[in-house]
Amino acid sequence: MKQILLLISIFSCIILISCSKSGTGPSDSNGTDFKFVSLVPKDTAIQVNGITTITATATGSGLSYKWTASYGTFVGSGSMVQWTVCHSDKFKITCEVKDNNGHSDSKEIYIHAR
Repeated sequence: MKQILLLISIFSCIILISCSKSGTGPSDSNGTDFKFVSLVPKDTAIQVNGITTITATATGSGLSYKWTASYGTFVGSGSMVQWTVCHSDKFKITCEVKDNNGHSDSKEIYIHAR
């Protein structure tokens, strides 16, 4: 009888240990960690034909970035680009960030060229 109780106790401990959830495996969050944190230009005012660097900061998995501007030229891709324009005015720069779980967000900034 003691042997049967000992075997049941050992078997129960093994089941309890094997069923505990480990925090070291991959996340099952389905992209809930996605967040577009900021869109920051190095300069908010540049000279005509000047160049500024713009950085998008986001969290999530499999991020992609789409940059658009009311006018001007982007150099580079990803979370950090350079932008220039050949005439003076106020220009809107937009960045859309998407993750591989279908989440997306966009932010915009304005840069003055003189």
